[in-house]
Amino acid sequence: MNKQPQEIRYSQPVEDIMNTPPRSLIRWGTVIVAVVIILLIFLSWIIKYPFIVMADAIITTENPPANIIARVSGNIEHLFVNDGDEVGRGSILGIMETTASYESIQWLSSFLDTVETAELSPAFSNSSRQLPDNLVLGEIQNDFSVFRKSYYDYMNHIEIDYYGKKIEAVKEEISSIEDYINQLKSKERLRVSNLDVEKNKYLRDSLLNEQDILPDAELENSKQKFYSLKIELVQVVLEASSRRIDLASKKQELQDLTAAREEEKQKYLSALDNELMKLKARLDWWIQNYLLVSPIRGNVTFTRYWSENQSVTVGETVMTVVPEGDNEIIARIMMPMKGSGKVKEGQNVNIQLEGYPYLEYGMVQGIIDSRSLVPSENLYVLDVSLPGGLSTFYGKQLDFNQNMAGRAEIITEDIRLIERLVYPFKYLVEKNRGFENQ
Repeated sequence: MNKQPQEIRYSQPVEDIMNTPPRSLIRWGTVIVAVVIILLIFLSWIIKYPFIVMADAIITTENPPANIIARVSGNIEHLFVNDGDEVGRGSILGIMETTASYESIQWLSSFLDTVETAELSPAFSNSSRQLPDNLVLGEIQNDFSVFRKSYYDYMNHIEIDYYGKKIEAVKEEISSIEDYINQLKSKERLRVSNLDVEKNKYLRDSLLNEQDILPDAELENSKQKFYSLKIELVQVVLEASSRRIDLASKKQELQDLTAAREEEKQKYLSALDNELMKLKARLDWWIQNYLLVSPIRGNVTFTRYWSENQSVTVGETVMTVVPEGDNEIIARIMMPMKGSGKVKEGQNVNIQLEGYPYLEYGMVQGIIDSRSLVPSENLYVLDVSLPGGLSTFYGKQLDFNQNMAGRAEIITEDIRLIERLVYPFKYLVEKNRGFENQ
């Protein structure tokens, strides 16, 4: 049989004490709990700590090195520089593999540098100017051939000048007509003078005939001569008028030919200009893709590729040009969208460098100088100055290398502990209130 546990019974005084705790204990316990709660609230009001935004960072210089990127895949055909060479802005460092001859490209580039537009360029004012037909331009050979044809079409048009020759012929006709009109004017003046003489003679003969001094036959001769000269004058005037009509017609023809000549010239010029712009654009494309050009002044550094005939894939860095001279060291941070609204200029940044464990070396400290106005690929770019250079808060000086990678702790404004506890409840209250208002 199982034994039932015996119930322990105490005396009545002991039961009274156990069932009724002392009032002093309750009072002091309540006071202590209240004090602890008040103390916690007070501490949560006093205690502040910042919100930290983590982001990737690199250490670079104010004028960062320029990576020379391959725009096409292929072998390095030629290198014009060696590792460590000093180069200037725009210097050609190398050529990628191409079917074009660099000498031909140089000639074409030099020729096009002298050409702004076909109409204004002296290169197109000489119809005897010949373009070479043995250029090896590879990827842009067809573009040059089309331009060359358009160039010779324009030059042939200028040399033949069909409308120009017709214009000269019409000008000669106009000159002849004007000379003939001038002759008719002289003849008209002479006829008017003779007519006045004959008119006066006819009037005298009429008076003499009335006085029976001059016979009728003589008067009739005088009358016929007078009217004959009058008819000749009318004929001269009509001829001059007809020639003036011819002159006006020829002048109109001259205007039409001049307009047609200009229109024809502009047609050829427009075609030539169009092909010229296309050729320039294609040459720029070739230069950007096949020439390795330095965008800055500095020293060349080879990393992965160092000799000709090495194979390069599009997008890879062939070499790097490091700017020369004193250059301020800065940090550049790629900050994600999350938490970016809290980040402002002037805030402090702690940077852990991957090559230097922060527990051993410490962190580099900086200050945010600026941030990009708009994100790129969901990242804001922050420029951070390093007042202490690469000296950590452990007092250790780190060696500088371009594009040293690390993680940045962006220290935003301090927030009270109690505010952090209240924010979730505030969010829920405001969210529910918004639903109720809807």
